[in-house]
Amino acid sequence: MSTLPNRTRTSRSIPLRLLREGKLHLIPLYALMRTSDLGREGIDNSGSYRFADHIYRNQPSGRFGVGRLLDAVLLKLRGARSMRSRFYHSQSQIIAAATQRNGATEASFRVLSVPCGIARELAQASHVLRERHPHVHAQATFFGIDLDVAPLEASRQLCSADFRVQLIQGDALDRRVYPQNLDVIVSTGFGEFLPDDALGKFYSICHDTLRSGGVFVTSCMERDRLADYLMRELAELRAHYRAGARVRAMLLETGFADVSVQRDATGLQWLIVARKGARAPE
Repeated sequence: MSTLPNRTRTSRSIPLRLLREGKLHLIPLYALMRTSDLGREGIDNSGSYRFADHIYRNQPSGRFGVGRLLDAVLLKLRGARSMRSRFYHSQSQIIAAATQRNGATEASFRVLSVPCGIARELAQASHVLRERHPHVHAQATFFGIDLDVAPLEASRQLCSADFRVQLIQGDALDRRVYPQNLDVIVSTGFGEFLPDDALGKFYSICHDTLRSGGVFVTSCMERDRLADYLMRELAELRAHYRAGARVRAMLLETGFADVSVQRDATGLQWLIVARKGARAPE
């Protein structure tokens, strides 16, 4: 794959498209949304790594005062809160896997985020492990893969003091770029931009590169009418929505032995943990 799957915008000018389609009432809303840093990033660059990271950081910003206020409102919407829940889900599952490994005799603890965007969950999980489980952290490596060089550079700056983090430019659908024998793979927000066949291929790659007993941490999202309407009309951001039961079935078909699925507090996001087989007795 040579293009970023989240770049779904096709119109050179969204206001001109709205004008052609007779949706004049949306043009003032378009202008207002661009005063919010979150809204402007979503409009200009679809579901970009900056868009996601802005939601994860949850710090309102924008232009002319009104933009910051609007940003704060957008960050409180159900769709944004559901995206943050998957971010915290990833961190907690990395730490949970490390807790299970604390005191183990294995030589390494290997975690991958793919596509990593700005690898904030790796940076924060590494920090927590350094404080709570230094034995595991001392043997840990945190990998991030992304096709886009810009989030990799931002990740390098974020993780500049953490030599445990290694960043790789590569396609998430290219098995050759993956490290092997991984204990944890986290991937959220990627499947929403893949059709079923590509998503199945991605799940297979993740399954194959995990150790026996390793865990795959992911999520899927159901449609929120307001968020989906704004994204489609003002940003031309088009996502694939799936229920948790559908993704669970796909993961079991891929070969994962145990798949746990639960809704987040918003009811929109399905938080998923899939385990590869059973770790051999030591």
